[in-house]
Amino acid sequence: MDQGLFYILAGFSFGLGACIASFLNVVIWRVPRGESIVSPPSHCPKCDAEIKWYQNIPILAWLCLGGKCAKCRAPISPRYILIETLGGLLFLAAFWQLFSSWVGAEARVTGELVLLGIAWLLVYWIWIALMIVGSFIDFDHKLLPDFVTVGGMILGIVHGLARTVIVICHGGDLGSFGTYFPLAWALLGLGFGFGLLWLVRFVGSKAFRREAMGMGDVFLMGGIGALFGPVAVVVTMVLSSILGSVGGVTMVALTKTKFGRFIEIPYGPYLCLGCLVWMFHGPELVNWYVNLLK
Repeated sequence: MDQGLFYILAGFSFGLGACIASFLNVVIWRVPRGESIVSPPSHCPKCDAEIKWYQNIPILAWLCLGGKCAKCRAPISPRYILIETLGGLLFLAAFWQLFSSWVGAEARVTGELVLLGIAWLLVYWIWIALMIVGSFIDFDHKLLPDFVTVGGMILGIVHGLARTVIVICHGGDLGSFGTYFPLAWALLGLGFGFGLLWLVRFVGSKAFRREAMGMGDVFLMGGIGALFGPVAVVVTMVLSSILGSVGGVTMVALTKTKFGRFIEIPYGPYLCLGCLVWMFHGPELVNWYVNLLK
């Protein structure tokens, strides 16, 4: 891939991520409230003034307006620009992760590899969008929508099937696991991720004599397994537990809650954070841990 083209596509990835995240702000606000994500158009919650298209440009509009409504000057939450920037950066990171090694490597990039790379990039982008929505809705309402959790499982299975078809059509070799390995791996990961967290939920509920976590978290882990396989499930489980513990202790300290008192902490965002670490640094972490054991 030509270096100039690579940077153009990188800029496009950031812009696309920011635009999609701008729409995700609408989804995060309206879906839990049972409102349509299409109608009415975006408007100020304070004065109901319709937001013009040029006032809806991701990141730039918030900065130009100084974080205030153009009509009534009511403050606009900085979370809007935070989510837009987060979406742009994560879309860019996904593109960089998957295609940076292709720069100047035209001779080694086959048609099959291009199709597989594009398939993975689309999956990364869709899954990043779902995780952003799920994380912020879970933070606000302590629930994970079905279109995020079940959608992730369906996405993983469809991707496994698509990879299988691509390789078969191009006469590729998927290795010793056989031609249907991607689809089988997705199904195995789904079952392992769902089963592992369901078991944790069951044991935790018995131990605490109350629901330890919601089924949304269980389905979310099933989606992670379907997309990235059983190893990703284990790594995500470990990382999310560590991150969740740090987040819980921080929440207790900030709210001055007495230790030992039961507080509800949304687990979905920590699962998503753990999954993001796997997506961008998972294999390196596994190799580091294995070498540490040796």
